[in-house]
Amino acid sequence: LLDLPEAASQADLAFAEANDFMLPPPRYSRLRRPIIGALPGAPPDLWRYSRRSLAELNQRAAQQGVTILAWTLNSDFAVAQSDWPLQFLYLRLGVAAAKQLDARLLRVNLGGTADTPIGHDGRMVDRLAAFVNRVQRWCPGLQITVENHWGVSSDLDRHLRLFDAVAARLSAAQRAHFGCCFDPDNIPTGTKRRHWWAALAARANHYHFKTTSERDNDLPHDELLALLDRNGYQGAATIEYQGQREILAGVRQSVALFRRLTASD
Repeated sequence: LLDLPEAASQADLAFAEANDFMLPPPRYSRLRRPIIGALPGAPPDLWRYSRRSLAELNQRAAQQGVTILAWTLNSDFAVAQSDWPLQFLYLRLGVAAAKQLDARLLRVNLGGTADTPIGHDGRMVDRLAAFVNRVQRWCPGLQITVENHWGVSSDLDRHLRLFDAVAARLSAAQRAHFGCCFDPDNIPTGTKRRHWWAALAARANHYHFKTTSERDNDLPHDELLALLDRNGYQGAATIEYQGQREILAGVRQSVALFRRLTASD
C-alpha cells in the first residue's frame, strides 16, 4: 500500500483509494498477527493497523502530490453478537485511519454470506445506523459509502432494502453523509441488471469504474456515466483495472478511457 501514491502519480492521478488489506506488516507482526488472529471474531485485517504505517503512507502521498480520497474496509455487520466487539474495534480503527489520512470517504461492506438468514437483517440495520451516527461525532463530514460487494449484497434487492432501512433511521444531516458505493460489475447479468444499476446510481456517493482491457469490458460505460449524470451525481470515481496487461499500462489506458467518456463534462 505504501507504493500506491507513487503508482497513482505515474498514472497521472492526483487521488487514490486505499484498501486496508494491502497495509504492510507492522512491527512485531510475528507476535501480533497470531495473537490478534486467535481472538474470537477477529477481522482478518485487524492485525495490520499501525499508526506508523499510516503516517508513512501520508508522507509518501504528500511527496507525490496524491490525496488519499477513500479508505476501504472489508467490514462485516452480520457477525455473531460475540464477535461484534472486535468488529466494532476494526470499524473504529478504520475511521481513525481515514481521519489520520484526511480521507473524504470510508467504504464499508455489509458482509455476511449469501446464506446469512434474513432474520439477521434487523441486527445489521441497527449496527450500521448506529455506526453512521457515531462516525459523524468521531469524524464530522466523513462520507460512509456501502459497496454492493458480495456477501448478503449478492442479493441486490436485499442490499437495497438494508441500505434504505439504515437511511430511514438517520437524520437529514446524517443521510447527507451516507450513500452507496456503486460497482456496476458486482451485479449479475440478467433482465434486472439495468434496474439494479438505476437503483444504485440513485443512491450513490461513490463509483467504481471497472475495466479489463485497453478498451473496456462488457460494461456500457457511457450508459452508466449518463445514468449517474441524470441522478445529479457529484462524487468521485475510482478506477479498478482487472485486465491482463501490465498494471500501470492498464490503469493509464483506463484513465484515458474515463477522460474520453467525460470530456464534455
